[in-house]
Amino acid sequence: MAVQLQRPLLIGGLGLTLGLWGLDSVSHSLSGVGDLFTLGAIAAGGGYWWYSQRNSQKQVPIGNVNIDRSTLDRSLSQVELVVKQLTVESPNSPQIEQLRQQLTQVQTNSTRLDRQIAITGGQRVGKSSLMKLLTTEPVPSAAPLKYIKTPALFTSGAESNSAELTARKLALNADLVLFLTSGDLTATEYKYISELHQAHQRVLLLLNQADRLLPDERNLILQKLQSTVAGTLAASDVVATSTAPAPVKVRKIQTDGSSIETLETSPVDIASLNKQLTNILATEGDKILWATTYRQVAGVQTAAKIALNNVRRDRALPLIEQNQWIVAAAAFANPLPALDLVATAAVNAQMVIDLGAIYQQKFSFEQAQAAAGAMGSVMLKLGLVELCTQTVAGLLKTNAITFVAGGLVQGLSAAYLTRIAGLTLVEYLEAQDLVAPEPTRAWNLDLLGTTLQTVFQANQRVAYMQTVVKQGIERLLPDGATAEAI
Repeated sequence: MAVQLQRPLLIGGLGLTLGLWGLDSVSHSLSGVGDLFTLGAIAAGGGYWWYSQRNSQKQVPIGNVNIDRSTLDRSLSQVELVVKQLTVESPNSPQIEQLRQQLTQVQTNSTRLDRQIAITGGQRVGKSSLMKLLTTEPVPSAAPLKYIKTPALFTSGAESNSAELTARKLALNADLVLFLTSGDLTATEYKYISELHQAHQRVLLLLNQADRLLPDERNLILQKLQSTVAGTLAASDVVATSTAPAPVKVRKIQTDGSSIETLETSPVDIASLNKQLTNILATEGDKILWATTYRQVAGVQTAAKIALNNVRRDRALPLIEQNQWIVAAAAFANPLPALDLVATAAVNAQMVIDLGAIYQQKFSFEQAQAAAGAMGSVMLKLGLVELCTQTVAGLLKTNAITFVAGGLVQGLSAAYLTRIAGLTLVEYLEAQDLVAPEPTRAWNLDLLGTTLQTVFQANQRVAYMQTVVKQGIERLLPDGATAEAI
């Protein structure tokens, strides 16, 4: 869809000219101190800003999943809203019908009667023997139980990645996961369990083959496992099992003093597991099903948001490109004091408003100015303005005709950084949850700054900047220069 600009937008890089002016002021004020101190101050400011933006992750409550019916219903409503918005903005999208079918399947899944239990773990930990036992000796449950054995995790070889992806998918689509280990957890096993827990998956950790350990050793390892997962699983969710006891050689002394050696097999032991499974199915049967449906809804919502964001990005990129050349022309035509460019930057908030309209989010002019100022400040702190200007100047040195053109460095730098600023806004807006217009919303300036740094790092390749320089020369010096040497 073509983007219609209703009025000229003199975009100064969304505060980038403010950054240029600020950098110039800092340079003058610190001229007696030296360039090294100036760069050090920029680096230190950027480092402090980056450190201050780190957010602590919210933890899922230990043990039980925390997805109730109202949370699931809200999730379903949100994904329905995204699909509806995609239908409005791109009625001919081939993904709409597929998303609707997936959503219908998910809604059907939320009312199924059975409960699905995945049995997973590394190689040779007893998955098959446990599945056989649970199938032949059913756990008391009001709902039918379906057991699913996943491929072995943490394997090596050509098929390992495919097998692990399949195992993870089966585990996340199940209502409950039985994770088997034969000893203390490795870092990889602990990470896997933590990831399942963060995805609201109910997990039981089984110390299987416990019969092969001495009683004191078994209790010690069981306590160690409970301690290791204490922040993730409840102690009652860590149990010892023995699904395929190994034969033990037993020597019996006869009355005449002779001895007879025989092989005896201890009985299987899944009593603790059966007790915990029975309790979970009785008290959390609905919740674990809702959590499974919630994960499936999240998958549909992710696919729907990607489709909708692709449609919106196709509309946003031409707008960003047009504005980057408008600001380039403005900076090229007025390459004198940086303060003149600040005057041009006074109207740069219009692009923020226009991009917000594409993403169905309304921002006031004051909020748009705040976003522009925040990004300009971050660019200055991180030294992005200076880095960009130096890189563009270096590229232009290979072309004698263009290098002497006044203001070309400023113009091309402004074009490149305006594009970075526009892409930052796109990434920020795509991450928002809302898909329908609302009253004026506030910016998360911390998140905006973090996004800006990420976008800049992804787009600071010299080859990409060479493309911008070539295009800029063709646009700004159409009659007297060539970009072939760049």
